[in-house]
Amino acid sequence: MAAEPTSGPALTPDPITLTVLELALLGIAVPGSAAAPPAVAVELDPLPGKKPAPGTELTVTDAEGAPVAVLTVESAATRKRRLTVKGTVRRAVPATDDDEPRGAYAGLRRAPGRAKAAGAAVVVTRDPVDLRTLEAATAKAGQPVLLIVLDGPRAVPGPDAADVVSATLTLRDRLRRDGRRAELVVVPAPQYGDDRDDELAERIAVAYGGTRVVPAQPPSPQDLHDWLDGTAAEPPDWPPASRHAWRRWRPLPQERGLVLLFTGLSGSGKSTIARAVTDRIAEIGTRTVTLLDGDVVRRNLSAGLGFSKEDRDRNVERIGFVAAEIAKHGGVAVCAPIAPFAATRARVRALAEAHGDFLLIHVATPLAECERRDRKGLYARARAGEIAEFTGISSPYEEPGDADLVLDTTGLSVTAARDAVITLLDQGGRL
Repeated sequence: MAAEPTSGPALTPDPITLTVLELALLGIAVPGSAAAPPAVAVELDPLPGKKPAPGTELTVTDAEGAPVAVLTVESAATRKRRLTVKGTVRRAVPATDDDEPRGAYAGLRRAPGRAKAAGAAVVVTRDPVDLRTLEAATAKAGQPVLLIVLDGPRAVPGPDAADVVSATLTLRDRLRRDGRRAELVVVPAPQYGDDRDDELAERIAVAYGGTRVVPAQPPSPQDLHDWLDGTAAEPPDWPPASRHAWRRWRPLPQERGLVLLFTGLSGSGKSTIARAVTDRIAEIGTRTVTLLDGDVVRRNLSAGLGFSKEDRDRNVERIGFVAAEIAKHGGVAVCAPIAPFAATRARVRALAEAHGDFLLIHVATPLAECERRDRKGLYARARAGEIAEFTGISSPYEEPGDADLVLDTTGLSVTAARDAVITLLDQGGRL
């Protein structure tokens, strides 16, 4: 259902801001908020034209362009290339029983007024629930239990909310079979990775009528890592459904998605090595593999982009997005852009590690050798001032300090470089 026209532009905020607005629509304020919903204060990317005047209504959409909310501006200020808007928020379209479902398990995404469990012991979690948490929630005989699964952008990678909900539903049904009153709801919420997460969980629990909040027991990171990598036994404190959700997120290394990012100067040999590695993985035949080479991507996925810093960042981010989607579905994505900036490489790493592994290969061939090999004459043109912002000449290359493998191809054959990468993969059990 389309939103009613408003006097201001439509905008799609970043995932955290969108989730904050969705929480406000439920009457829940995030930690640090100066006012209770429907009043909000959010940071947005700058809008085209002037700052929105008081009274302007901004239509907020999700990533697919569907209207979520209308933000009525009370004040707006620009600081450090960000627009801070204070105002009030309302639904873009009044909620009805005929609304098209939004998100997985749409029927469980109920507002506090439609899902209150007064006096309940509340478990608020973003990860699969373990047995110790479940036992703590049911310690008080006869008390109802409300399981709340949080769904939103994560600061710490973990299973998809849909898999967590599926696992938690089995625990809800288990409680019901034992004669307990148990409900489950899904609530949008961002994860900050700090103390705000606990405070937000408390606010959500109170909003849904809980009187006793049972903190979900986080798994030991090392124990979890060892089990997921196949070097330790299954943890005994998680029921089968929860273990399944964790394993869905991170299969064993030989089945887990992988992004292999080669970075280096033009002419360093990264594309040649990347092609050779891709061919060798295809020959081994145990993994599906896709090559996303810089020049090929430029002609297709990034057609129309220039070579400014912003466009080069955007090109690498597009490669990272596609590579992460390949990894999410268990494939191997081999990428070979120049990727000169550390912050951009870090964003690609974060995208990949949300659902798979990430390995960074620095092809550290010296600039002088890259210039000597320059078959396209690009370095000569850059030194003559004919190419602006050319990496290594008029634009910096930020050498990575977090590379998993460093290769200098001066005097190193393609086969030797390829085999060094394949050995790295094989030692990690990824083939």
